Amino acid sequence: MKILRTYLNKLYFPLNLRILFIILLPVLLYPIIIIYFNKYQDILIKSEFAAIERQGITLTKALALAESQYGLIQNNQISSPALQSLIPKVDYGSNIRARVFNIYGNLIADTKTSMKYSPFVKVSPLPSVKKNSLFKEYFDSFVSLFSNFISRPLNVPIYNDDSVFSFDNNPEVIMALKGKSFKMLRQDKQGKLFLSVAIPIKNIRMVRGAVLLSVSGEKIEQELIDLETELFKAFGLILLATITLAIYFGRSITSPIVKLANEADKISEDQKLKRFNLDAFRTRRDEIGDLGRSFFKMTNELQNRIDHIADFAADIAHELKNPMTSIRSASETIGKIKNIKDQKKLIKVIQNDVERVDRLINDISAASRLDAELSRIEMKEINIVALLETLIDIRSSTINCKLQISKINESLRIMGDENKIAQVFDNLIQNAASFSKINQIINIIIEQKNQNLIILVEDNGSGFHESALNKVFNRFYSERPQNENFGSHSGLGLSISKEIISAHGGEIEVYNRYNKNGKCLGATVKVVFKSV
Repeated sequence: MKILRTYLNKLYFPLNLRILFIILLPVLLYPIIIIYFNKYQDILIKSEFAAIERQGITLTKALALAESQYGLIQNNQISSPALQSLIPKVDYGSNIRARVFNIYGNLIADTKTSMKYSPFVKVSPLPSVKKNSLFKEYFDSFVSLFSNFISRPLNVPIYNDDSVFSFDNNPEVIMALKGKSFKMLRQDKQGKLFLSVAIPIKNIRMVRGAVLLSVSGEKIEQELIDLETELFKAFGLILLATITLAIYFGRSITSPIVKLANEADKISEDQKLKRFNLDAFRTRRDEIGDLGRSFFKMTNELQNRIDHIADFAADIAHELKNPMTSIRSASETIGKIKNIKDQKKLIKVIQNDVERVDRLINDISAASRLDAELSRIEMKEINIVALLETLIDIRSSTINCKLQISKINESLRIMGDENKIAQVFDNLIQNAASFSKINQIINIIIEQKNQNLIILVEDNGSGFHESALNKVFNRFYSERPQNENFGSHSGLGLSISKEIISAHGGEIEVYNRYNKNGKCLGATVKVVFKSV
C-alpha cells in the first residue's frame, strides 16, 4: 500500500484532467451499476413468467372443461380426443413449448414432437421486413458483449433439452401434479435463458394432470439489448453534455490560475514590474475575483515591504554615517595634535561614538527581527492589569519617578503576546521618565469604552513639540531632553512600539495636555486595544 501511494504521488495529473475525471466518474459508473444488478432483466423475466402463466391457466381451464363436456375421464387420466383439439390452440408453432402430463406423470402430448395423439406441425417464421443497418448490428453486438461482461451472473440451474423426459430435471411438474403452480428459470451452457411454468389441470377441485409450458429467453434477451441500446444512446448524449460542461468548468478555473501564475512569473523575472495585470479579475464577483484581489493585495503588501526595507536600509546608512564620520574625523585629527589634553578629548569623542554605533547596531538588529517575530507570535488571553502592575513593581526601583496605576477593575483582558506587550509599555514608561523630573508622578490609567480597552501613560514633563507630534513614530526620530547626552537613544523605541501594537490590532497616538491657561501639563501616550 505504501509503495502504491508513493507511486501515485509521483504521477502528475493536470487540474483539467482531475476535474474531468471527478465529474465523469459518477456518470460512467451509473450505467455499469444498472447493468450489473440486472434490474431490467429481473423485470422482464417476471413479465414473461406472468404472460406464460396466463396462457397456461387458459389452457388448463379449457382442458378441464373439455374433459367434463366429453365425459372422457377414464382412470383419472385425460383423454386423447380432447388433447387433439385443444393443444394446437396454445400458440401452436411459436417458441412456446407445451407438454401435458396425466395424473400418473406420463407425457401424453407435446407441441414440439409428432406424437400418436397430437400431429406435429412445422411452422417457419417469415423473415423480418425491416433490415438493420450494419452500424446498428455492430452497435447491438457491442452492447450485448458489454452487458454480458458487466452483468452479474445468474445463479440458476442448467437447462437440459433431453429427448427423454425426466422428473429429476423438471421438479416443477411434480409440484403441479400436487396441485401447486410452479415456475423455474434455467440457463443453458451458452448462457441463454429458458423459462418454464407448470400448472395443474383441475376439475371439481381434483387434479386431473399438469401442463408444462416452456419458452426460450431470446425475447427477453432481445428486449434487454434494445433497452440497453437506448440506455447507451441516452448515456452517450449525457456523457457528451457532461464532457462539454466539465471542459468549460475546468477551463473557467484553470485559465485564471494559469494567468495568475504567468503574472507571478513576470514579476519574478522583471523586478521593475510593480503589480499584477489583474484588472479583469478584480472586477469579478466570484471566487476567482476574490483570488485576484487577494493576489493584488499580497503583491502590494510585498512591494510595501520591499519599499520599507529599502527605506530602513537608507535610514540605517544615514544614522551610522554621522558617528562614523565623527570617528573618522577624530581619528585623523588625533595624530596631528601634540596636546595631550586635546588628544584625550578626541579619544573620549571616539569612545562615545563607538558606544553610539554599538547601541544603534543592537537596536537596528532588534528592529530588523521584529517583522519575523511578529509573524510568529501566538495570541493568548492576557490580564493587562496584572501585567502592568508587575511591570510597575519592576521599574519603580530603576527610574527616578513615581508610578501610579488607576484601573476600573482587576480583570481587564486582551488578546496578544505578553512579552511584546510588556516591551511596549516598558519603553513608554522609560520615555516618560526621561522627560520627567526627579520624583514626579507618571500616571498609568486603564479605561474601558464599549469593546475597546484604553491605556494612557501620562507624564508631567515639558511635552512634545507641536511640530513633532506626527514624527515621533518615525524611525530614528529622537527628540530628547536638553540635559540628556546626544546619541544615548537610537530613536527606534516608539517606531517598534507602534509596529507591535499594530500587529495586535491596536492603535497608538500621542498628544499634550493643557490647563485652562494654555500651559502644557505634560505628554500623554494613548494605546487602544480590543478587549476580550
